[in-house]
Amino acid sequence: MSVRASEIAALRAALLARGSVRVEHTVLWRLWCAAAPRLVGSPQQTDDLHECLRILADDNMIELPSRSSRRPWPSHVTVPACRTAPKSKPWVTHAWRAELGWAASLRTLSDELFSDLVAINTWLGHHTNQSVPLVPVRYRSAEILGREKRLDELTRTTLFDSGRLTLDLLACTRYPPPLPAAVVGRGPDILIVENSDTYWVLNELLSNATNHPIGAIAWGSGRTFPAQVDSLRVDVAGRGPVTGTAWYWGDFDPHGIAIAEAAARASTAVPIKPATGLWSVMADRPIQDRDTVDWSYVNGDRLLGYELWSQLAHIRSAHGRIAQEAVLVTTLAQWVKGLR
Repeated sequence: MSVRASEIAALRAALLARGSVRVEHTVLWRLWCAAAPRLVGSPQQTDDLHECLRILADDNMIELPSRSSRRPWPSHVTVPACRTAPKSKPWVTHAWRAELGWAASLRTLSDELFSDLVAINTWLGHHTNQSVPLVPVRYRSAEILGREKRLDELTRTTLFDSGRLTLDLLACTRYPPPLPAAVVGRGPDILIVENSDTYWVLNELLSNATNHPIGAIAWGSGRTFPAQVDSLRVDVAGRGPVTGTAWYWGDFDPHGIAIAEAAARASTAVPIKPATGLWSVMADRPIQDRDTVDWSYVNGDRLLGYELWSQLAHIRSAHGRIAQEAVLVTTLAQWVKGLR
């Protein structure tokens, strides 16, 4: 036998490393050239490959196609070790409670999700026929799964759906992020502003004024506000749900308009409207960041109304913006006086 043991071992390793169950002859030849470089171009190269494949087949390392002996060398070989074993489905036979019986019919389920469902199944079993107090979702997540944000992650999967997992089933609820706010009067309305410095200025001005409809001022925390909208129907500044109108004022730029529009769409229980008096005074301020702001995709007249949107058109035409902080404190004081 002219083929060397080292060459047989090299081809064996190459076939396993490739990871393919079926290896075509063109690939097989390339692997053989790398395994036995001394034979490249030699008349013996084909015969030695055939001999090497026979040895590997006798060792049950590969399978040769039927009647391959009639050819100089086989059109392909099969590597059984590279076949993927069928994955077990432990969720199909798991002892699920009735609430989770649907899990047994899932076509696929990762190990991590299976572990999560088992933990939920165990928790449900421990609380059968018990009155479980309602808690925020992250408290329940930490209790059942050991990770406070895991249930939030699971709600974005197909495990959460009608007839499957629900927050009600787990006796938990998602509360909106709290809205930083302060009481500034007795009125039913609330004023929400985008930026924190503006919040402090108007907080002081409104607190020192009387006979205005603004009962509280809130800081919308920039882009966070749309996620906080639901807190308006729960509590603001310890006054309970908002009973009047939520007035919003932000920066006059694409981001500021987008925040206001998203908040207005998200609010169902409390109307959110633009504080038109505050938006309008921005028209008289020097334009900031000229020639840098892209307004082409913004349609703010839906939020501000046609008249106010037109009043601010020169800012958009200059491709600029106006920040809340560019409005003078004295102008804000005049606006507060006008509320009476």
